[in-house]
Amino acid sequence: MLLRKVIKQQIFTAKKESVIDLGSNSIRMLIYEEFNKSQIPIFNEKAVCSLGNNLEINGKLDPLGVQYSLKVLERFKNILDNSKVTNVHLFATAAVRDAKDGSEFKATVEKIFNCEVEVLTGEQEAERSALGVMLGFEKVNGIVADLGGGSLELARVKNNVIEKKASLPIGVLRLHNQPKKKKTKKIIEIISDQLNSISWLKKTKVKHLYIVGGVWRALMKADIFYKQYPLNILHQYEITGDEALTLCNMFDDKKKTTLHKLDQITKSRTNYIPIASNILKQLLFLTGPEKIQCSIAGVREGTLMQKANYNLIDEDRLNNFIEYSAFKNGDYGENYLKYYNFIKDIFSDNENFPIRLLKPVCSLSNMDWGLGAFQKAELVFSQILNTPALALSHSDRIKIALAGFWRHCSVKYYPDLNFVKLLSNNEILIAKQVGAALRLASGIASISTIFLDSISLSKKGSAIILSVPNIHSQIITRTVQKRLKSLSKEMDLDFKILYF
Repeated sequence: MLLRKVIKQQIFTAKKESVIDLGSNSIRMLIYEEFNKSQIPIFNEKAVCSLGNNLEINGKLDPLGVQYSLKVLERFKNILDNSKVTNVHLFATAAVRDAKDGSEFKATVEKIFNCEVEVLTGEQEAERSALGVMLGFEKVNGIVADLGGGSLELARVKNNVIEKKASLPIGVLRLHNQPKKKKTKKIIEIISDQLNSISWLKKTKVKHLYIVGGVWRALMKADIFYKQYPLNILHQYEITGDEALTLCNMFDDKKKTTLHKLDQITKSRTNYIPIASNILKQLLFLTGPEKIQCSIAGVREGTLMQKANYNLIDEDRLNNFIEYSAFKNGDYGENYLKYYNFIKDIFSDNENFPIRLLKPVCSLSNMDWGLGAFQKAELVFSQILNTPALALSHSDRIKIALAGFWRHCSVKYYPDLNFVKLLSNNEILIAKQVGAALRLASGIASISTIFLDSISLSKKGSAIILSVPNIHSQIITRTVQKRLKSLSKEMDLDFKILYF
């Protein structure tokens, strides 16, 4: 009882922090709860204000954009006050940085929030974008490219270490406002000149290109749509360099976007897609990446990490998320750890189902809403696929979701085969094994999870051994024996029940 009270108190007094991004095209506010545990915002709102709309013409912020922005920011301040968020980080990027009246706008915003607005330099923006990407991937090696309304930020990263940084004035809004005469040709020339001005970029051939920014996300969204890719999640969505080039060629001018009816997929950013496609295309030619990976984390997450002194890159971010998620979902007794400790000894670390995924599947598959077995299996499968954990790749999600599905129903059933076919046969097989092991654990825990502490599962030679104290022999029902037999069959092993 005391433990539960302590945990509840920790949750209800969770630390809330906010980041407000004053961008060239849009303004966005995010509120996080316990950012060091979960990097998924509990509030996320964007307003397209187009502060940098006329920047190339008169060097000033757009007057209507300023007016709209201030109204939006007043609303954001009201939300922060109502939410009792006191730790707020405000930063501005290219438009405010480059505008003649940027300092005047900055001062007005500071009066609203009674705190400083940090105007990032181009290199600071590139560094924080890279930090944000590192937060969302297990290990970053390659080029991070963050495309905004006013600028393109680039960073070369090797084993999570930022080696080079650059910022170029080729944001989509800025290029979109070029004079109309020979506009497309001129834009392509500007992009080429700017990218070729970065000497280290021309000499860099990389395996991975990590793309950040709303317009590039829209481009990846189009790829998901046209390929009919089943997992509609942008973070860690990846395509090959050749596939990316084909995609860019599909949308590199306005006529093509109309032909392919892109506005049915993304309306707000359709006008900028040709520019984003041409920038990406030239980056592909320069760096020759094998894979392009989409990141939803970038400069905002990187800013919060740096300003709040969070050292998260070397931490087990997936484990942090699972711990936090378990308590948020009411698992105050940490039952998922009982399941993990029960099954972990029969699974060694391997590429088909890494050991790091065992705790997530034990936690995320833990559900009982009084539904039938198959209904629970389907719901668990869907929830795990869409769980808001940045550290999970698409492959990870499907593996965990499959194992969670088979925790709740027999391995003779399958969920949506469109997802299953994205895995290899070996990956499917071990997901079945993990699911069968969890199903066995659930059978033992049907009376109480406390019995998982005293009954152990191990693998010796060609057999799986279930060791049971004599005092708990009544727990080994026919259902438990049936599930142990099913697990041994999936692992192609014999099974024994050892009483002691």
